[in-house]
Amino acid sequence: MYSSRESRTLPRTADATARSDYTLVFFDLETTGLDVATCDIVQLSAISKERTFNVHVLPRCCMTDEASRVTGFTVRDQTLLLRGRPVETIPLRQALTSFITFLRSVHRPLLAAHNAKRFDCPVLARALREFSLEEEFQQAVYGFLDTFLLSKDLLAKTMVRRYSQQYLVSLFLNKSYQAHNALEDVRALQDLYHAWAPDRHLVQRHRFTLQQLQDPLVDLLQSLRASRRVYC
Repeated sequence: MYSSRESRTLPRTADATARSDYTLVFFDLETTGLDVATCDIVQLSAISKERTFNVHVLPRCCMTDEASRVTGFTVRDQTLLLRGRPVETIPLRQALTSFITFLRSVHRPLLAAHNAKRFDCPVLARALREFSLEEEFQQAVYGFLDTFLLSKDLLAKTMVRRYSQQYLVSLFLNKSYQAHNALEDVRALQDLYHAWAPDRHLVQRHRFTLQQLQDPLVDLLQSLRASRRVYC
């Protein structure tokens, strides 16, 4: 539910992303912790319309207690468990190459995740670099979109001041879901994004690449160019 001070009504936009020449792919990671420099990927999921991708990986480092509490994942005797039940896993390199194959089957995929810029993308980029897959990955994608940052921009003229995905799904879709299960997270995010239907100029303003993520100067120059396109 939402309070009387908050509104699910968004400002009208003149041009929807349905007219764009890219395809949205919503993705999410579950990991062993929140340290982007050291955590391992445990689950990698994605969705684009009706097509889904979902794999689990046996982590090489320990799950933090908090990560296990939130996600339900634990490791015992070299087996990944989800709420005590064994989960089929594949090696991390195979998970990444399979993800690239999935993305190649999509026309110009724009990968969207909630808090992508601060968490999902740095973790994914580090894993890709480890296996020398970064260039191959970048050739397969159009870029990234952080729906957390987009939501703050999109909702700036409303009374909404909380931007967690769970809260926004509850607010705009009036439903709950199994958060911190990556596959359920991406399904909910896709529904939320479609409810927003943001203007393509807003999307372009928040689009970024791995190169921009790694080079703040490139990111700044790209942002300035995007601002001129939107406001001039």
